[in-house]
Amino acid sequence: MAHQQGATDEQLCYYETDPLTPFRGNFDVDADAILLKESGLSGGFTEKVEAARQKGMRIIAIKRPKDPSRPPLKGEENNGGWRVVNGPYGLRRAVEKLLPEFFPLHSGLTTGTCATAAAVAATIRLLKGEMPGEVPVLLPDGETISVAVGYGDGFAFCIKEAGDDPDVTNGIELRAAPLSSPKKGENLTPVPLGLENIEVYAGEGIGRFTLPGFDFPPGEPAINKGPREMIRRNLEQFSTSNFQFSIILSVPHGEEIARRTFNPRLGIEGGISIIGVSGIVKPFSEEAFIDSIRKCMEVAKASGTERVVINSGFKSEQYLKTLYPDLPAQAFVQYGNYIGETLRIASELSIPNVTLGVMLGKAVKLAQGHLDTHSKKVTMDKDLVRGLLEEAGCPINIDDITLARELWERLPAEKLAGFSKVVITHCYDYCAPLLPEGKLTILLIDDEGYVFSS
Repeated sequence: MAHQQGATDEQLCYYETDPLTPFRGNFDVDADAILLKESGLSGGFTEKVEAARQKGMRIIAIKRPKDPSRPPLKGEENNGGWRVVNGPYGLRRAVEKLLPEFFPLHSGLTTGTCATAAAVAATIRLLKGEMPGEVPVLLPDGETISVAVGYGDGFAFCIKEAGDDPDVTNGIELRAAPLSSPKKGENLTPVPLGLENIEVYAGEGIGRFTLPGFDFPPGEPAINKGPREMIRRNLEQFSTSNFQFSIILSVPHGEEIARRTFNPRLGIEGGISIIGVSGIVKPFSEEAFIDSIRKCMEVAKASGTERVVINSGFKSEQYLKTLYPDLPAQAFVQYGNYIGETLRIASELSIPNVTLGVMLGKAVKLAQGHLDTHSKKVTMDKDLVRGLLEEAGCPINIDDITLARELWERLPAEKLAGFSKVVITHCYDYCAPLLPEGKLTILLIDDEGYVFSS
């Protein structure tokens, strides 16, 4: 059977027992330790331990866990601490909690999951008078996870946990409270969920859509389709009650926090957006960032602009806005490092004209075909840069430079335009195939904001 699983003879060792010879066998292995389960006599536990002792090996035995369904015996510690999971997210989060160092990056919760957890906790408190420290939340994929919640004066809350995904909303408090009647001047907007006996409203700190391009029209609360469905499915279990009640969702200081997000650019005003497709923030910031890029591109298209200007960040965007003063703010989209993904999204959305603004540090990576220019994945290739300089007719010595932008100071003024054209041409060769039906313009930006074109 071991051979069928791919093991070789060199990887196998065996032991035998005999009434006259307590231990014999091929246990000639060079190892520091043996790992085995507490399998009792039938699994040869005693013989394995004896063989390992003869070799001076460290013995690590995994103890058989107690049956959680069995009540503790007299004098035995309570058999608590069990956490039942029914899917990969719950399993990972349980491991992250019990063994924080096991995964290099930790997962988090979307604002949609947090809002749902707060709503469930507030409903349980209202209907049953109970205040559990964790509540079950059914995720869009059908998995149920336990989410920590807390309680205040008349409300339940969930703290947004972003894990290792960089997010300015990390640590914010999402609240849910029973609503008897709106307070004077309170700005409430209904969130249509189609539930019997339960109404949900968006209150303070939750933004409103003001532009087209989202799942819902302008004027609606900035709660995307996925989170709305998650809230509906989780509250549905309570909607059979004859008791009619309302829940209001809110985010303290949400309007202030939202100013540090993409929301103002997207036309979401008054607070944060409740988003999230899976309910879980995977510990890979690129996924969340690319999702943000896609939403920005969708809003740009919905704005009616004929051109979308993609750029690496605030600095380059400010330079490019002076070249396109008539374009709306939504037409400018930041790609960070994900140039290839952004161009693919532009192609999927059939955006006719795309301007790619890039600074030299990313441009020399792009000119080599690296469509993701993150420094963790690719660094400047000096041999490539030397080739670009030779092609432009200015083979200067670059042995001592560490950053590509130092080239702006090394190059003679009369050679800048020629070198820039060479760099842009190489970038274009890799980027243009990603936008087969659209027109691509590439602009190279120096540190002072001067823009070179081909």
